[in-house]
Amino acid sequence: MYLTAFVPVPYPRNTAVGFSAWAWRTPSLSQHPHRCATPLTTAITLDQPDDRMGAQEMITNDLALTHRRIQHLNMYMTASVLADDRFLCRHFSECRASHTGNFYEGQLHHVGKAYDLQIDGRPWRIVVVGQAYGGPPPKVTLDERYRSIVVITGEQRGFARDSGLLVRNPHMRGTTSLLRLLFGIPLGTDRASEYIKTDDGSKYHIFDAFALVNYLLCSAVSSAGGTTDMSTRTMHQNCRGHFRQTLEILEPTVVAVQGIGFWPLVKRSLEVVEPIDENGLMYRAQLGRRTFLTAAFSHPSARDARYGWGANAHTPYLLETVVPTVKRIRELLLTDDPAW
Repeated sequence: MYLTAFVPVPYPRNTAVGFSAWAWRTPSLSQHPHRCATPLTTAITLDQPDDRMGAQEMITNDLALTHRRIQHLNMYMTASVLADDRFLCRHFSECRASHTGNFYEGQLHHVGKAYDLQIDGRPWRIVVVGQAYGGPPPKVTLDERYRSIVVITGEQRGFARDSGLLVRNPHMRGTTSLLRLLFGIPLGTDRASEYIKTDDGSKYHIFDAFALVNYLLCSAVSSAGGTTDMSTRTMHQNCRGHFRQTLEILEPTVVAVQGIGFWPLVKRSLEVVEPIDENGLMYRAQLGRRTFLTAAFSHPSARDARYGWGANAHTPYLLETVVPTVKRIRELLLTDDPAW
């Protein structure tokens, strides 16, 4: 049962604020851990590949909070987007009419079971944002998306051909590298280091420790096939509300956008976006009362070799752009100085 509160709640600047649900707002569950009768929190330690080498970071994992967060997201999606096999979005007819090619509606997000982490006491909730699913099938539930990312792509596929498994596509190879860096794991292709181990011997694949959110909940592509995005301005405008609600529920501390081309759509969805580096890659962003760091990268599968970073673990864009940007993000998130 969820209790709705319409009372002012004081929120420190760098503290998570309330989940939103379609027509109402609740105080953040991350602000009220006592609401869970049996919180499931485990400790994790990771060795560091960066300037903190030699030290260990303590990572705590709040499984119960993630479970409640996913429940909130599912409540919103079930009421406003997809319930069983029924696509409920009130913009469907308008969006469908705006594109004459193939259209695949209701493709929901992925949220890992170990999403709510803290590193050395700092919230560490990672959201990676793509533009769209990019093709069939339609009506993909949260559970189906989770299985696709964690089980099929994370556990049943490898980074490199020598893994003995089917190989991940460039998008997910790039995402693997990004997550390794954000968790302080050196770049590489070995599967063993893709897992975070808990103190009780349990382990989570890094794909189980982040959320993959698409700005669009429907894919528009050519009737001739392929995955080239052909989404319309109508779709961009109508999906903004769903995207904002998703971010308010997930309360990320870092958002990594994969695709410079649609970064303006993400930027217009936020209330405050302030550049914090001279290269225009990293920003301090705000949505509601929640402040987080945002980085806008090219897509890992970009056809131009100068900007693609999903082919392997040593592409120029990965080493020269992604690595230093993520290093700076980690420094800011781990600092005691709230100036960022």
